[in-house]
Amino acid sequence: MARYLSEIFYERPKQWGFRGDPYFWTYLEEYFSKIEFPYSESRFVDDIYRIFLKVSGTQLQVDTMVKVEEFAHGGMTSGGLSGEFWIERGIPLLVDRYREIVKQCE
Repeated sequence: MARYLSEIFYERPKQWGFRGDPYFWTYLEEYFSKIEFPYSESRFVDDIYRIFLKVSGTQLQVDTMVKVEEFAHGGMTSGGLSGEFWIERGIPLLVDRYREIVKQCE
């Protein structure tokens, strides 16, 4: 049975950086819904950085704070993406889940 990278996104974090981060999470989940394991871990992480740049027009760095209109749904930090969240919590969480699935597939 095929397994898709999107399954590592099913359980959402309890805390986010800014209000746009959950929408970017969903965007990534949809993007990876068509990509099957096996898939390179480094390519997976590179894809997240590339997609972040594509949707925000800004390089993903710890101090990145950028608003993406597509993810704006009301509120003071609506549409905001937090580089700190993605680099320090989001991506490491996804990579841990990725590694767990790779172990299960071996």
